[in-house]
Amino acid sequence: MPRVAVAQFTGSVSWEENIAAVRRLASRAAQADVQVLCFHELASTVYLPFAEDPGLFALAEPEDGPSVSAARAIARENELLLVYTFFEKDGERYYNSAVVFGPRGETLMKYRKTSVPTSRLLPGANERYFFQPGDLRFPVVETPFGVCLGIVICYDRNLPEPARCVALNGADLLVVPITTTILVRPWWELLLRARAVENIMYVAAPSRVGEDKGGAAGACYIGESLIVDPRGEVLAHASARDEGVVWADLDLEMLQRQRKQWTFFEDRRPELYGILSKERR
Repeated sequence: MPRVAVAQFTGSVSWEENIAAVRRLASRAAQADVQVLCFHELASTVYLPFAEDPGLFALAEPEDGPSVSAARAIARENELLLVYTFFEKDGERYYNSAVVFGPRGETLMKYRKTSVPTSRLLPGANERYFFQPGDLRFPVVETPFGVCLGIVICYDRNLPEPARCVALNGADLLVVPITTTILVRPWWELLLRARAVENIMYVAAPSRVGEDKGGAAGACYIGESLIVDPRGEVLAHASARDEGVVWADLDLEMLQRQRKQWTFFEDRRPELYGILSKERR
């Protein structure tokens, strides 16, 4: 059984401080024989969208930038598959991105947040000021540990289509890096458990915790990172206050049994779903 962990910490405008936290938590995970370690949304920096400050674009970095390169080295040093999230600069375009490093530090996959909200779901936060909608679709990767992994980021989880696309591409595990506040606590577990059940796959949701250092004053993030199984059961649940890492073993044999019992995909009627690709009236 592959052992998967979700990690959470309090962000900083200093990428060095964030990488120090990544290093601490990766070491703790490796000591617990974790094989796949996932970090919360924008682990390289603070959650940006509460301040429409053009100076914050200086926190972005390319795929070979300093924090991403350091995260690659941490994956290699700890022999972990590591999901690392960062504020990406690609030419003149900016994305909310995640990269998957293999246990030798090799790049296995990259994903860019697809559904950047047009509304201010978190009051005062404007994600469209910083991030372009992603253009990499919904890739998945077969890991060295026998589990096929895909990613959606934060707001993506509110829509059923991104998770379903990841599932249709063959994922056993959906990683959902998140930053959110107490306002969404009523449906925090609900949406993650729903994505797991309707797509018959594991969901791992690392979630930023506490108040960012140098970030928006008064914005406190809920933590409570989760791992959910394909039946909607919560296998691991982190603190609402503190830095930490929690893990669970994924029973892939149970996953296959569940897929045979719940024939959701076989019972689909794709020929009737054309409306899904049309604009809402």
